[in-house]
Amino acid sequence: MSDGPALLAGASSTALVVGMARAAESRRPDRLFEDRLAGRFLDAAGHEQQAVWSGGPGERFADAMGDYFALRTRYFDDYFRQAYAAGCCQVVVLAAGLDTRAFRLDWPDETRLFELDQPDVLAFKEHVLRGESPRCRREVIAADLREDWTVPLAGHGFRTDEPTAWLVEGVLVYLTEDAADRLLGRISALSAPGSHLAMEHVTRSMINSDQARQAAAASPEGVVNLLSSLWTNEMTRPPGDWLASHGWSATEEPLTGLARGHARPVPPAFDPASPGTGRVSLLSAVR
Repeated sequence: MSDGPALLAGASSTALVVGMARAAESRRPDRLFEDRLAGRFLDAAGHEQQAVWSGGPGERFADAMGDYFALRTRYFDDYFRQAYAAGCCQVVVLAAGLDTRAFRLDWPDETRLFELDQPDVLAFKEHVLRGESPRCRREVIAADLREDWTVPLAGHGFRTDEPTAWLVEGVLVYLTEDAADRLLGRISALSAPGSHLAMEHVTRSMINSDQARQAAAASPEGVVNLLSSLWTNEMTRPPGDWLASHGWSATEEPLTGLARGHARPVPPAFDPASPGTGRVSLLSAVR
């Protein structure tokens, strides 16, 4: 982009590939959701940054992921609808990236939605979103999830006596097991009874599959190699047990069932019918 902030390299840059997937899904006649702002983020990022994810290993990565990002997005959209139907009008999106749910979901009038992410990601996002009006009260908070983000959250009006709908999407794989446990501990300490939590639980071993290793070997400086270098979570504990240890009752959605329910093929990277594929867990929980 020629003016305004740019996206970071590293983990923050992966927000762009998710944005590409959401823009592509929004163009489909059988789309699972519509994100009219996703294309604007891509235009603002410019051809140079888009090219990082286009061609060669980027295309192989997109082919392997298939409809995964679309299915994941729809799963969490539906989760939020269920959470606010259950009375959660306080929402926290951690590592929000280019998430636009504040602008595209139909929230109850009293909803307060907090977005937390790195300052440069939020600077890019706010630059692109100038002139757009959210459908709820939206608070944007610059914070590093590896540090104590609870103080700035409280400073923006978060209330611990109200049930909260939390979202942890696309972030746990970039945290060590200890950092992930601290994150969940902080979420749990802030959650009143009746709070809801949804997350994508992925560890390095779950996605460091034969497909990923082959793609990295084919392009040592490519996208898959970059992602693999950022995957740090080595947790082996079942995610449902982990959530239960922090006071949450969790339900896991098998990706195969989710794909089947939306008449989509199982994403190749996570297809249990194929050898050497990865695994991913999508969970929602109640406290």
